[in-house]
Amino acid sequence: MSRSLGPTARWAVRALFLAAVLVCAVVGMRGRLHEVASAVLGVSTGDLLLAGLLVAGGLWLTAGTWLRLLAAYGHRLTTREGSRIFFVGQLGKYLPGSVWSLGAHAELTRPHRVPVRTTVATGLLFLVVNLATAGLLAGALLATGAADLPVPGPLGALGAVGCLLVLSPPVVGALGTRLAHGDDALRLTWVGALLLVARMSGTWLCYAGSVVVLAPEPGWALLGLATAAFAAAYVVGVLVVVAPAGVGARELALVALLAPAVGVGHATAIALVTRVLQTAADFAAAALATLWAAGYPAAASRLSRPRAS
Repeated sequence: MSRSLGPTARWAVRALFLAAVLVCAVVGMRGRLHEVASAVLGVSTGDLLLAGLLVAGGLWLTAGTWLRLLAAYGHRLTTREGSRIFFVGQLGKYLPGSVWSLGAHAELTRPHRVPVRTTVATGLLFLVVNLATAGLLAGALLATGAADLPVPGPLGALGAVGCLLVLSPPVVGALGTRLAHGDDALRLTWVGALLLVARMSGTWLCYAGSVVVLAPEPGWALLGLATAAFAAAYVVGVLVVVAPAGVGARELALVALLAPAVGVGHATAIALVTRVLQTAADFAAAALATLWAAGYPAAASRLSRPRAS
């Protein structure tokens, strides 16, 4: 967006952005509202609340990952303001295509003097880290036999090793610096890389935990399969770029991977309920983070450029 836009114009553009996001989110569920309602009503209130908390926890961990990557470029935002920027910008994934979140984040970080290329590079690298940690977990679980999916164990091990290499500081640093086109260099230590992997692993475990809670017979034995299935389904959702937030593609993959263990009916219900919970968590997080940042304008406006760890 142009720097010449005044405050009123900027608010108008952001209002249009949020309106478009809401419309696309509703359209994404069109024709499936009856299925969604039936699936939600079939879950006890306690299980629904616990699954929702797990989804919210996973979402919060992803925000920390994005902020840590931005800090590795030398731009550290406060937790309040950084959370607002991340969660509001993430709503762009509900628009068709794959660039809206990147554009929203670039616009929202502009007042903090973060170069557009650096913000876009952070978003792209965030996606790479998401995909690589998903592949690492799914591959490791397949290789160790902790998840029974229609993929050979040796292939899972090979994939896990490849993802581990992608997540190494030399690779992440070189890729991140190249993506920023020289505006900023990404500096990531081995400790920093381990923290990124730990955060995203926690995210996948939270999401998998929500699947286990919603299963007809919850148990630790299902956690490995749920983790691998959710991570693999996420990858499918990202690859189908024409589907807003991977709607439809991710659910189909999750049903296919969970069905052998819990049955097609239960797998379908789990996929639909987790989609509803994630959508609700996305919008709730954006609203709460905005209110949180607005309540502390002085603290939210501070910006420093420390050395990333």
